Amino acid sequence: MKSQNSSAIRIGAWCVEPSLDEISRDGKTVKLQPRTMRLLVCLAEHAGQVVSVEQLLEEVWRDLVVTPSSVYHAVAALRRMLGDDRKNPSYIANVLRRGYRLVAPVAPRTDDPAMSGEQAPATDISIISKSIAVLPFVDMSEKQDQEYFADGMAEEVITLLARVPGIRVIGRTSSFHFKGKSEDLRTIGSALGVVYLVEGSVRRSDNRVRVTAQLILARDGSQLWSGSYDKAFHEVLEIQEQIATGLVRALQVAIGADLPSRPILNSALGYELYQRGRQALDRFDKVGFESAAGYFQQALGIDSASVRSAESLALVHTYTAEWGYAPPREGFERARMSWERVLRLDSKSAVALAQLALIHAIYDWDWVAAIDNVHQALSLDPRDPGILVTAGMVHLAVGRLDQSTAFYRAASVLDPLGPVSHSGLGTVCYRNGRLAEAEAEFRRAVEISPTFLWAHWALGTVLLASGKLDAALEQMQQATSHGDGNSGLALVYYAMKHKTESDAALALATKACAERSAYRVAEAHAYRGECDQAFAWLERAYRQKDVALYRVKGDPLLRNLETDPRYSTFLKKMNLLE
Repeated sequence: MKSQNSSAIRIGAWCVEPSLDEISRDGKTVKLQPRTMRLLVCLAEHAGQVVSVEQLLEEVWRDLVVTPSSVYHAVAALRRMLGDDRKNPSYIANVLRRGYRLVAPVAPRTDDPAMSGEQAPATDISIISKSIAVLPFVDMSEKQDQEYFADGMAEEVITLLARVPGIRVIGRTSSFHFKGKSEDLRTIGSALGVVYLVEGSVRRSDNRVRVTAQLILARDGSQLWSGSYDKAFHEVLEIQEQIATGLVRALQVAIGADLPSRPILNSALGYELYQRGRQALDRFDKVGFESAAGYFQQALGIDSASVRSAESLALVHTYTAEWGYAPPREGFERARMSWERVLRLDSKSAVALAQLALIHAIYDWDWVAAIDNVHQALSLDPRDPGILVTAGMVHLAVGRLDQSTAFYRAASVLDPLGPVSHSGLGTVCYRNGRLAEAEAEFRRAVEISPTFLWAHWALGTVLLASGKLDAALEQMQQATSHGDGNSGLALVYYAMKHKTESDAALALATKACAERSAYRVAEAHAYRGECDQAFAWLERAYRQKDVALYRVKGDPLLRNLETDPRYSTFLKKMNLLE
C-alpha cells in the first residue's frame, strides 16, 4: 500500500519520502513498511490534533480486519524508528484514552523537486489549495481615525481562521507587509504563496460599525464571496465570527463547532483600549511599549479576566526586558509574573507557555524547562509562527540544529515574509557551514525589513566567513546606527588587517556595550584571538544576564575559544555542556 500523498516532507528532524517508504536524517536512511509509512503520513495529515485508534484503524488498516493492538504495536515500532522517547516525546505523544498526536513540526521539504508553485502548510500536508491571507482592512471612516480598529478587525479574522483545520492561514507579519502599498493582487498572492486573499474595509460612526469583506482568487482578482455587516459596536466579535464563517464556507471546508474566538473584553470601551494598545505595540520602540502597556492596563482595569489583554501586557513586559529598556532581573521577573498571571486566567494559553520558554532560555538558562514549555505550546497551537520561531531558537541554543531548522522552516511557510524566521534559518545554515544558503536567508531578511539591524550584522558575519570582506564591511556599516554594531566593524577591519581601525571600532563597541551587551565584545575579542579578554567579557555577560548569551554554544565567532578548557567550563555553567 502506497501513501496517498507522495510529496516529500519534513517531520521534525526527519526527511520523509512517502513514495519510497523511506525516512532519513544525518545521512542515515531507514526503510519503513508501507503501512508504517501510511501511519506516519496519517498522523502528519492531522498534525497537532488527536487521532483516535478507531480513526487510525479506518484510515491505515481499512483493508484489513485487525484489533486495536495492531495500532499500539505499530505506533511503538514507529517511535523506535524515529528515535522518540515515549515518556518525553518529540514526535508522537499519547493522549490518555483518546489516541495519539504528532507533536513534531511538519513542513514541506524545500529541496524536493516535486514541490513547485505554492508550498504546503507547516502542519497539514493535504491542504495546498486552501491557503489564504487576510490583508489589512482599510479605514473608510469619515475622519480616517479608525486605523487601529481596522487593523484589529483583520488580525482577529486571521486568529479565527487559523483555528480552522484544513486552511493554511498566513501570519500577520506577512499579511500586513503590504499595508499602504499598491501591489496588485497577483503579486501579493505570489509573494505570500496563497491561492486566496481577503480584503476588507471598516467604517465606524458613533456606536455603529460597518464592515465589508470579500474573498478573492489571487491569480486573477475574481471575487468568490463577499459579506457586509452593519451592527452596533458592542457586536464586533459577532461580526468577526460571521466573516470567518462565511470565508470557511466559501472555501468549502467543514466548519467544526470550535470556531468562535476567545472573548476579548466584555465592554466596547475595553475592546477599543485593547486595539489602541495593539497599534501602539506595533511601533516596537520604547515609547510604543510604554503607551501599549498603559492601554492594556486600562483594559484590564475594566475586565481583569481578559486573557487577550493580559497576554498583550505580558508581551510588552517581555519586549521591554529583551530589548534592554529595563534591567534584566527586574524586566524578566516582571514578565514572568505577567505570563504566570495569564496562565492562571487560561491554563491553555499557548503564547504564555511559549513566552515562558523564551524566558527560561534567555534569562534562566534552564533548557529542560524551555524545551518542555515550548513543546506544550506547540501541542496547543502548532500553527502559530511566533511559537515555531521560539521553538527554533530554543533548539538552536542547545545545538539541535536539525530540529531548529524544521521549526524555522515551518514558521517561514506560515509567515513567508517574517524576517525573524529567515534570520533563524540563516543562523542555522551559518553554523552548519552552508554559507551560500545563510547569505541568501539573511539577504531575504534585510530585503523584507531593511531596518532590521541585527540581520545586517549577522549577514556581515556570514560574508566575513565567506571572505567577502568589502560586502561584509558594507553590512556592518549599516548596522552601526545601533551602538553595538561597532563590534562588527572591529571584526571586518581585523580580517582586512586594518588593526588600527579594528581597535578603534572595538573601543567604541566596548563603551556602548559595557553595561548590557558584553557578549558582542566577547565575540570580537575571540575572533581577534584575544582569548583572555574574550573570557573576561563572557563572564561579564554572564553577570549581566546578557540576552544574547544563549547563542554561546556553537557560535562560529567563538571558534578560537573552543580548545581552551575555560570554554567547556563556561558551557557547563550555562547548563549547555552535554
